Amino acid sequence: MEKKYILFDLDGTLTDSYEGIINALCYSLSELGIAPKPEGFRNVIGPPLSHTYMDTYGMTAAESDRAVNIFHDYYESKGKFENHPYEGVLEMLQTLNAHGKKLMIATAKPEHMAVDIAEHFGLSPYLCFIAGVTDEGMMENTAPNVRKNKRDVLAYILKSNDIKDPENAVMVGDRAYDMTAAAELGLQTVGVLYGFGTEEELSSAGAQYLAGSPLDVTKYIIES
Repeated sequence: MEKKYILFDLDGTLTDSYEGIINALCYSLSELGIAPKPEGFRNVIGPPLSHTYMDTYGMTAAESDRAVNIFHDYYESKGKFENHPYEGVLEMLQTLNAHGKKLMIATAKPEHMAVDIAEHFGLSPYLCFIAGVTDEGMMENTAPNVRKNKRDVLAYILKSNDIKDPENAVMVGDRAYDMTAAAELGLQTVGVLYGFGTEEELSSAGAQYLAGSPLDVTKYIIES
């Protein structure tokens, strides 16, 4: 199968966003008078924020909505730039772009934040499309055209770019959510081991290839 369209997750795949996300989480919890649980910090990056607040901190849906808003207040103003591309990521994008691959971001972040981050860290010149959840989607809104999760984002990318053969697209990500959403839509999958997910998580989620570095991703896409 051709690997023409390469869809990258953002957090844990292109950039190491741990510091900004955890700072935003701690800020939101502090504002609500709740003590953070450091033992679960690495699990925060990837799943929807609302799940973290409800599953880990026992919030109701309404309390979770408020916490997500506070999180985004911090992240929008400061946290999104407490972040940096992983070593080798820019070289990966440059090489794949030079080989004619169509590179895109598919993230569960609000789309406008993903655009800001890609521009700030010099990723944008190599990308042809950036997609994330809609702001309404973060609030679990069910109105038409709202993108609430990674599957919605991937479906939106396929439709917007007229990708009629999803098997020619590859989802590159670091969490199970990336792998399962991509598989449901017929995309190929690459799990990266340098992000926030584990080898066991990615393998169990059906990753077709595991990459230890951005260079491994590059070689797999070009050579296989």
